[in-house]
Amino acid sequence: MQLLDKVALVTGGAKRLGREIALALAREGCDIVVHYRSSRTEADALAREIRTLGRQAWCVCGDFSNAYAPEVTMKTAWDLAGWIDILVNNASLYSHDTLASASVERMEELWRVNALAPILLARKMHALACESRILPAGYCGRVVNVLDRSIASASAENLPYWLAKKDLEAFTRAAALDLAPRFTVNAVAPGPVLPPEDSALAEPAGPVPLAVRSLPADVADAVLYLCRAVTVTGQILFVDGGQHLL
Repeated sequence: MQLLDKVALVTGGAKRLGREIALALAREGCDIVVHYRSSRTEADALAREIRTLGRQAWCVCGDFSNAYAPEVTMKTAWDLAGWIDILVNNASLYSHDTLASASVERMEELWRVNALAPILLARKMHALACESRILPAGYCGRVVNVLDRSIASASAENLPYWLAKKDLEAFTRAAALDLAPRFTVNAVAPGPVLPPEDSALAEPAGPVPLAVRSLPADVADAVLYLCRAVTVTGQILFVDGGQHLL
């Protein structure tokens, strides 16, 4: 699939990895809806940068800890842009909590942001596509979920976060069947490509079999591939230098 003139919604797109993905899609010819929760200044700056590339850009706010926000966000993005071809579920909430240390409220928040929100966004996108009468000929939706290479093995040190990402992994595979043939659903699972925003959570990247640490651009390249691919669905593409094999 050619990406020229496609419309992509990138959640958590204002900063860090989301920003890299949004710019990569824009450089390939996509118009971009930048979702943000609190980073309004960064989202507006990114939208201006995308417009300098000759593409359209819009910003939409949504707090995914609210169960109603994902579907409202998708409907707002759809109305702003006319339709959405590509959904990149990048917005994520990290926690270093163990099972013992996490409160019920914290566990629920992690699940809402990291698992439920991507599910509801994809469901709403599919429903809007089925209802629409103005979609381009040959429309085929793309959903790309951003996971974490830690899904490859059990993790006790951040169990509530890990469980939410495992839920999203399972959804990726199940939704690939449920939303076919009109949608593909895939995921990328990055290794540590950026240090945590909270310096207190900073930790070594750990051993990497390929001895090359992945960069945000590598993850963006993987997203681009999955957006173009017409015969790939239900796949998890690890971008971690082989760390998931250890």
